[in-house]
Amino acid sequence: MKAEERLDRLERIAGLMVRAGLRARRQMRQQDDKITIMIDAQIRNEERFAKLAESQAHTDRRLDTLIDIIREGRNGKSR
Repeated sequence: MKAEERLDRLERIAGLMVRAGLRARRQMRQQDDKITIMIDAQIRNEERFAKLAESQAHTDRRLDTLIDIIREGRNGKSR
């Protein structure tokens, strides 16, 4: 193999390596974007679940109060 052929071959290999590096970089950016989307969705879900838990706790307190009122009413009217 002549020196010129070796140089051509090295240039092709270098070009392939550069393209592979660029492709890997692009894929990493895409993965970063997807991870960011997932993190944002998780944060929104956690906020929704916190509001839901707060709402359920409020409903439980109101239901307990209603049960107490009903029990007092029955006990007060019992024979």
